[in-house]
Amino acid sequence: MRIIAGSLRHRIIEMTNLETTRETQDKVRGAIYNMIGPYLDVSCCLDLFAGSGAMAIEAFSRGAKHIVLNDLNKNALEVCKKNCKTLGINDVEFYNLDYNDFVKQDSHKYDLIILDPPYKMDDISSILDSVYNLLDTKGMIVFEMGIESKFPEEFKDLTLTKNKTYGIKRVVVYKR
Repeated sequence: MRIIAGSLRHRIIEMTNLETTRETQDKVRGAIYNMIGPYLDVSCCLDLFAGSGAMAIEAFSRGAKHIVLNDLNKNALEVCKKNCKTLGINDVEFYNLDYNDFVKQDSHKYDLIILDPPYKMDDISSILDSVYNLLDTKGMIVFEMGIESKFPEEFKDLTLTKNKTYGIKRVVVYKR
């Protein structure tokens, strides 16, 4: 797997190779960042279900100043740490928490929140509600989910700006 664009373009990162983690393919990650690129002005990015960290590392490569990577799986988090160390990313925080526990203890405001929970976690509105207060006033949420997942067209003051499918994956983007 590689970084698509930005200061770390073409650099290789390690995948988790875990059955519980779905890596976002390079092609899909590139398409997502092309979708949000015109709106991308990120100083702080949260990847709540980080896996290898590829999505947040891509944001860092494209100008994010600080990234926060959380994953419940310790092995996945070790891959995140290794990838950041290999790439020389120092402005990063790592957490090994259930997403609800992370949200309860976090006080950051994020410009970009990336959500790619396991597909069995299909209560999209509940997950959006849990992270809503972490989103900055001009922030956006990129939510990757199963293609059959039901998601709200509107959520509080968030506007659904993109809805694309890639094979068995749906990507929706909400913006304040």
